[in-house]
Amino acid sequence: MFGCYASIADLKGILGITSTTDDTVMRKILESSSRVLDNYCNRTFVTQTATKYFDGAIKLWLPDLLSITTLKTDEGNDGTYENTYDTTDYYLYGVGLEDTLNTFPKIRLEINPEGDYSGFAPGYKHGVEIAGIWGYGDGISVTPYITDTTITEDLTAGESVVDVTAVTNLSAGQLILIGSEQYYIYSISTLTLTVEPGVNGTTQATHSSGATIYIYQYPSDIRQACIDLSVALYQNRAKQGLQSERLGDYAYVLAGTSLGKSMVETILESIRPYKRMRF
Repeated sequence: MFGCYASIADLKGILGITSTTDDTVMRKILESSSRVLDNYCNRTFVTQTATKYFDGAIKLWLPDLLSITTLKTDEGNDGTYENTYDTTDYYLYGVGLEDTLNTFPKIRLEINPEGDYSGFAPGYKHGVEIAGIWGYGDGISVTPYITDTTITEDLTAGESVVDVTAVTNLSAGQLILIGSEQYYIYSISTLTLTVEPGVNGTTQATHSSGATIYIYQYPSDIRQACIDLSVALYQNRAKQGLQSERLGDYAYVLAGTSLGKSMVETILESIRPYKRMRF
């Protein structure tokens, strides 16, 4: 999984650092902090393009889902998903207690009694195939990103260097979107991004000069928790950086200096409302 819930610029702003010497260390700490938040919350805030399979039922509870590309069922139990549902055949319900048809992410799938089907292959193991975009995102939108800059040259599929018109809002550790392809930013030099293309299940593709770059957004509480945890990790590290981490008890060992359970739990307590019961 690629994507940090805060940027190096965020971290430097809190620490009062302008030097680029520790940029790689900071990015890795932000990555580690982001995955800690995922583990604690039992969900990912990064979005992923994937196909997932579920046992058939009348009603389905889902991992966080932003949108469905295709929904198919296998009612012959032969591994062939021959039934393709229209969007009018089902309802998607989101998180919350009210107006859940209009909240995000989506977590429940129910049949439309006026549609073409009476259920989702009930009684069949692995009877449901859903291709879509999964993850929590920003918690308010099916498109959890904002418009930013543009690319200045055509990109070939799999290209790892991206030239852009401006980098004012860009930072290493960010996840960006061009077309339907996600890129993870490793570093920035002047107006050139060094990236990992086609991450989180998206397909590497060509893009024309002038294509828009979008920056992924996350809930403000998650961003702040990532910053707080990363600041604590950075300030407690030795020069050689992070040595090891134990996610189970939230204890971290940084080159001989332990960041204790109580400090981490204090940070995590602030995002308890985002914690989901295991699916």
